Amino acid sequence: MLHYFEAARVGSWIGWIFNFGFGSVLFGVLSIERTIIVLFAFFLSTASVFVLNQYFDREEDQKNEIKSKLPVASGRITPRMTLIYFFSLVILSLILVCIANINVLSLFIIYLGLSIAYSTPPLRLKSVPIVDFIVSGIGAGFLPFIMGSGLSNKLISNIPTIILSAVPLILIHCGSHIFQAIGDYEVDRKNGVRTFVVKYGKKKGVIVAGFLFLITCFLPLIYIALRIISYIHLFIYCILFPLLIPIITRYVALIKNPSTEMIIELNKTARKYGLIALSAIWFYALIVKIVF
Repeated sequence: MLHYFEAARVGSWIGWIFNFGFGSVLFGVLSIERTIIVLFAFFLSTASVFVLNQYFDREEDQKNEIKSKLPVASGRITPRMTLIYFFSLVILSLILVCIANINVLSLFIIYLGLSIAYSTPPLRLKSVPIVDFIVSGIGAGFLPFIMGSGLSNKLISNIPTIILSAVPLILIHCGSHIFQAIGDYEVDRKNGVRTFVVKYGKKKGVIVAGFLFLITCFLPLIYIALRIISYIHLFIYCILFPLLIPIITRYVALIKNPSTEMIIELNKTARKYGLIALSAIWFYALIVKIVF
C-alpha cells in the first residue's frame, strides 16, 4: 500500500489543494460534511492524474535520476496495476462527487479530461511547446480553484471575482511548470518530449517563469490601485512579502546557472516558504469571510 500512496505523489500537489480550499472559502459552502467528501474526491482525482502521468512517462522517468525512484518507473508497481489503480481512483472520485454534490460533477470531468489529454497520446499536450505550461496553469491553478468555488453554487453570480482571483493562481502554476521542465530538460530532450523549455532553451525558460511570477507579485497592487479590492488587504501582502526574499535569491542563482541542481534548491526553498504563505493567505481569506 505504501507504493500506491507514494505513486499518488501528494507532496507535488499541495498548491492544488490550496487552490481548491481557497475557492471553497471565498464564497462560502453549503455543508461542511459535503465539502469534506468533495475535497476527498478531489484528492482521488488529482492522485489519478499523477498516476496516469507516471504510466505514460515510465520509460523517460527511468532515465531521470530523481524520478527513476518512483514506484511505476522503478517497477514496484507494474504498468497493468498502474492502470487499474488509475481507473479505481477516477471511479471512486466521481461516485463521491455524485453522492455529495453533483453540481460540480461537470467540473471534475473537465479536470480529469484535460489532465488525460495532457499525458495521453495522441494529444499529449505536455509535448506541445507553450501549450504545455498553459494547460498546466489551467489544470493546476484555475480548475481546482473553480471546483472549490463551485461548492457554493454561486459561480454564475461571481464570475468577475473568480477570474480576478484565478489569474494569479494560473500564472504561479505556469511558472512552476516551466521550472519543473527545466529540471527535466536533459531527459525530455533525449526522449523527444518537446516542452517549451526543450524548444526554447533553459535560459529563456528561467526568464519567462520569472516574468510570470513577477506579474503575480504585482497583481495585488494593481487590483488595489484600480480599486478592485480594498487597500485594507495590503496588510497581508506586506506581511508575506519578506517570504519572497529567499526565493528571489535562489532565482537569481538559477539565472546564472540553470541546472537541475539549482532547480531542486529553488523548489525546496519555494515549497518551504510558499507553504507558509499559502497557509497564511487561506486563513486570512477564511477570517475575512467569517468577519465580513
